[in-house]
Amino acid sequence: MIGQLWDKPITVETNKFGERLTIANTEAATHYLLRNWPTKAGGIAYKNAKRTLISAHGGRVEAEVARSAFLAALKEGGVQIFEA
Repeated sequence: MIGQLWDKPITVETNKFGERLTIANTEAATHYLLRNWPTKAGGIAYKNAKRTLISAHGGRVEAEVARSAFLAALKEGGVQIFEA
C-alpha cells in the first residue's frame, strides 16, 4: 500500500537552511529517510524506521506504526521537528 496516509503530518528541516518539509505518508517518509536524510545514518531507530517503512509499503505494517518509527528516527538523528 504505497503512500499510506498518516492521521497527523510531521514537519521537519531539510538540507537547505530555513527550509521545511511536511511529510504526511509512508512514501514521503521513505523518500526523506533514504534520499534526504540530513544527518549521519546508521542508528538503531534509523534502521528500524527503514525496515518498518518498507514493510508498510508492502501492507504488512500499519501507517501509524510506520509514522512512530519514522518519528523515533528523526529524534535519534537530531533532526529538527517543527510539528508532529
